[in-house]
Amino acid sequence: MGKDYDLSKIGKRMPYKVPEGFFKEMEERIWEETGHAPAVPAPNRRAILPAALKWAMATAAIAALLFLANLHPSKDNAGSLTRIEEAYERLSMEDQAHMLEIYQEDLFINH
Repeated sequence: MGKDYDLSKIGKRMPYKVPEGFFKEMEERIWEETGHAPAVPAPNRRAILPAALKWAMATAAIAALLFLANLHPSKDNAGSLTRIEEAYERLSMEDQAHMLEIYQEDLFINH
């Protein structure tokens, strides 16, 4: 083999050929000869049950938390608006004007 030998010129053709459906037919004949049918795995119920139970418990817990959160609104929500207003009043006039300008130009709030 010389130095000028280029492996990319060989090509990628397979030297062996089998008829269409050969392997499927061979598998069927083997199953017939052994007298057995292909095994179909049964679902593993022991593995499915704990996962389904975990999902159900997590969904129930989230639903309960959302329900309880809506029954008892936080007392801080009523005071949070007054704290925001107080913080806004402590800003300088230039900062208040800037905040108002940004608010009026906000596409998500105004449109």
